[in-house]
Amino acid sequence: MNQPYVDRFISDHVSVICDLLPAKPVMSIKRVSYRKLKCVNMTSLNQDLAGTALCATCRGEPTNLLPDDADALARDYNKTLSSLTNCHAPLKTKSVRARASAPWYNGEIDAAKRLRRKAERIWRKSKLLSDFNQFKVKRNRVTYLMNEARRTFYTNFIKENSDKQGKLFRAVNKLLVVKDELCFPNYHNNAALAADIGEFFVRKISRIRSDIDAMVVDSSVSDLVPDDRVVNKDIALNSFRCLTENEVQDLIQASAKKSCALDPMPTSLVIRLTPLRPVITHIINSSLLTGHFPDKWKEALVKPLIKKKGLDALFTNLRPISNLQYISKLTERAVYNQTYHHMMTHELFPLLQSAYRKGHSTETSLLRVQNDILMNMDRQQVTLLVLLDLSAAFDTVDHGILLHRMETSFGITGTVLEWFRSYLTNRSQRVVFGEGQSKSFQLPYGVPQGSCLGPLLFTVYSSKLFDIIKKYLPTVHAFADDTQLYLSFQPNSRTGEAEAIEAMELCIKALRAWMITDKMKLNDDKTEFMLLSTHQQLSKVCIEKLFVGDVTVTPVSVSRNLGESV
Repeated sequence: MNQPYVDRFISDHVSVICDLLPAKPVMSIKRVSYRKLKCVNMTSLNQDLAGTALCATCRGEPTNLLPDDADALARDYNKTLSSLTNCHAPLKTKSVRARASAPWYNGEIDAAKRLRRKAERIWRKSKLLSDFNQFKVKRNRVTYLMNEARRTFYTNFIKENSDKQGKLFRAVNKLLVVKDELCFPNYHNNAALAADIGEFFVRKISRIRSDIDAMVVDSSVSDLVPDDRVVNKDIALNSFRCLTENEVQDLIQASAKKSCALDPMPTSLVIRLTPLRPVITHIINSSLLTGHFPDKWKEALVKPLIKKKGLDALFTNLRPISNLQYISKLTERAVYNQTYHHMMTHELFPLLQSAYRKGHSTETSLLRVQNDILMNMDRQQVTLLVLLDLSAAFDTVDHGILLHRMETSFGITGTVLEWFRSYLTNRSQRVVFGEGQSKSFQLPYGVPQGSCLGPLLFTVYSSKLFDIIKKYLPTVHAFADDTQLYLSFQPNSRTGEAEAIEAMELCIKALRAWMITDKMKLNDDKTEFMLLSTHQQLSKVCIEKLFVGDVTVTPVSVSRNLGESV
């Protein structure tokens, strides 16, 4: 910056003027690794794969298999595909300059910008008005070309992807929303940061479990919790059905084509390998028949994401999302389809749970609750709505309790139950942040978030919640771990108001007792309640507090429910 000076001739005000000389930002150079997947000769790759021992081993139906055979197949799959990938698409490195990418940028714009810079240099040297006008023409030409290229690119993009809502959403989100990058100023090493985040996730769950173990359920309250319902043994799911190659192909077509760093070959190549279809079919069926989930598939790479947009970059505001091997996700989907079909066929799915069911979503859940409240308003009633909050619900699931409930309440037995036991035990995760990775952490509790089976297993685990609530309240609705308790009463009756509070508090007591028994933790201080009705009816009500455990909760006027303001 030059020395500032005062110019008294601009106006009757004294202006301080200075010239700022900002340094041109230096583009950072970094080394990146990549594979030229578009240059892979697929004919040659298919031929090499067909001649491997893996394809020879996986011909025909799997028979007389042992659990160790599924592990051996998974190891051979990874080894063979990794070798082929390194042969046909070897890993390369290059230096690149970090710059903002613009997919619409083209050579015509580049040429116009060179002419603009040339005209600007001529004008600055001559200071002539004619040269300045020429510079403005060149400058306006660049602006026009950039706007036109941008408009044409996105117009064509929208037309080409009109049936792909995911791509359209990501494009709009990229245009309108500034990308949130997690930034931790105290860390200059991504590996150290990933290690600390991994330690935090593990300690958090251990601390919650320790808090739950220290809680004591009052004997007078424990009697409020019913035993697990027992289903008829005639509707048991004791074995999986083997998949055909066509069914596996359907799974592949319906799956998300995302790759994981644990995958031995990028998914974009896997789905184009014809000889691999019988191999994948054989491996999946081997897992289903032996009731064994290969150990190689039990490790997840976890990406920490911020819980809600706008929260500070603190460890307490992060949640873990698991990324798993592609073939393990196909196997999970095969198990999910058969288990889900069993639950729906025999009406075992909790009717008041809107999550993870076809035709149900956050919208249908909110509409159900809203409709009930509006109907009660028409009856001149007031609705008492309680929004429960659980601590790390997916991560505290007790495997022993889950497997027992699957067997007694959902009729899952035999090889199927053994498969789920194998799936849940000895799982581990590594946290990935940028280029850094943590060590592997063992997971004695919880179900993986980011898999299709995780939500289904949580639904089974929390199904007892509805059996408890039905004893005390006429209405309840849930979406995953977000539970909404509500009941209505006549506001002109103090007896009705007192009975409503008593029923709600008794229900919450029973739920807390069940959660302690089943190793789940209710956030008493984050639980909220609201009174909903017309202004006229609300003026007749005097509910100032609600007891949730040892916490006294006061009513709120606005709250967030399933991402929407209520």
